[in-house]
Amino acid sequence: MKLNNIIEFADRIAPFDTAAEWDNVGLLVGSPDAEISRVLLALDITPAVVEEARETGAELIVSHHPVIFSPLSSLQPDSAEYLLAKYDIAALCLHTNLDRADQGVNTALAAALGLDNTVFFAEDFLLVGEPEKPCSAEEFAALVKERLHAPSVRFTAGKVSRVAVSSGGGGEGVELAQKYGFDAFVTGELKHPQYLYAVQHGIAAFDAGHFSTEDVVIAPLQELFGERFPEVEFMISKASKCPYQAI
Repeated sequence: MKLNNIIEFADRIAPFDTAAEWDNVGLLVGSPDAEISRVLLALDITPAVVEEARETGAELIVSHHPVIFSPLSSLQPDSAEYLLAKYDIAALCLHTNLDRADQGVNTALAAALGLDNTVFFAEDFLLVGEPEKPCSAEEFAALVKERLHAPSVRFTAGKVSRVAVSSGGGGEGVELAQKYGFDAFVTGELKHPQYLYAVQHGIAAFDAGHFSTEDVVIAPLQELFGERFPEVEFMISKASKCPYQAI
């Protein structure tokens, strides 16, 4: 299987031209003419993930976060970029284009949380819906922690009956949640002023961690790619893990 076929399919499910202007998506390492038989799926391409790809015989890593984001001025031999080139492993990165995709990160996040009657505001990186049942912020925080396997969940008080989600670093979406009339907001990173905004406007805001709110898309991606290319083995990385612990 030529890598270009996988790239074309990725562009259909998460069009590259829908990525934010500041983003860097698509094939970032490797040749589109490369032959692919095994693919490793990971949220981040770290040195450990590259080593895992080499050990498992994967010729391609598909990730959410771009392995090359800013222009490189040097390459260190222990960096992921260096190792990709050294082992001749390609990297296909689907970032904000996957956040905006119908079958992308925010859709997977909403599904993991069991939200119903969802509406997607893709341009705003915001998906909204209703929880399985109205509940308190504390009850919903426990559900978020369990469903996302999050090390911790920080939250503000309130009721939860209409939920907006914006995965990863989508904390600015708390203002959009208020604008659209939702009383709860789930994201991966909230800054101090955004917590204050949530409290001021009576929004139950939940910070479940960048990794936990985005890693939920990896299994659905494996299913999508696997169904389209049954002759290729798509594996979920075991080395891609949340980088922190909590007590």
